[in-house]
Amino acid sequence: MEKSDPTPPTDPILFPHGSPTDEEIRLRALNHTKDRLMSIVGHDIRTAIGGVLTLTGMLDKSLEAKDIKEAKRLNGLIRRSSRDAEELLSDLLAWSRSSRQDIEFKLEAMDILELVQTEADRLRAVAMKKHQRIQVKDFDSGMIRADRYMLSAVFRNLLTNALKFSHNEGVVTISIFRQPGLWEFQIADKGIGMNPDVQKRLLKIDERKKQTGTSGEGGSGFGLLLCEDFIQRHGGHLTWESKPGKGSTFSFTIPELIG
Repeated sequence: MEKSDPTPPTDPILFPHGSPTDEEIRLRALNHTKDRLMSIVGHDIRTAIGGVLTLTGMLDKSLEAKDIKEAKRLNGLIRRSSRDAEELLSDLLAWSRSSRQDIEFKLEAMDILELVQTEADRLRAVAMKKHQRIQVKDFDSGMIRADRYMLSAVFRNLLTNALKFSHNEGVVTISIFRQPGLWEFQIADKGIGMNPDVQKRLLKIDERKKQTGTSGEGGSGFGLLLCEDFIQRHGGHLTWESKPGKGSTFSFTIPELIG
């Protein structure tokens, strides 16, 4: 099982006035985090808009076939996906603005199953393009204290990756387990999987290897890096298991947080 490195990656830095001060180190780390955040902002927006474009294409075909019932159903999905995309964009822009000073960590109590289902629903339109399904297989319900945006972003990105690397008519499975002192989550697919070399470089900024999805989908490669950041902000850990041709399972933990 691969495990994320708890030490954040750093780039060699030359300081003209000798050793860097604590403030210089803090600002460098903050700028680095903001750069990675902007990458995921673009990734999330493309995902949301792509879902709407997929549905409009399906709507055109239904209208050409004069299938009014199907056209009405797709029109409803387009409206819902458009509202979700607008909400997502607003959330991302607000988060980006807040990061200009610092990335604030806000704990709040939320229903974990409701949060997971919301993120799964947001990606239904994306899944429809390859006739895929997202299902919650095993779950423990309850309230979790976490940063809502961060936790939502982790699920959204892990689910997006699972769909991207799954085959047509594939199934992506979400599992939720409550254990003493922590929550554990798993996102599993039976897609193309990863070889050991790809896994070794998965969370290394300068060495990461990009993989193309089963329908030629691309990606920035930064989504998983931000997931790791957000999970670590909660005191959790990101791990994964994967075999070429067999699929991947990404797991992460979130401790029971109070206060």
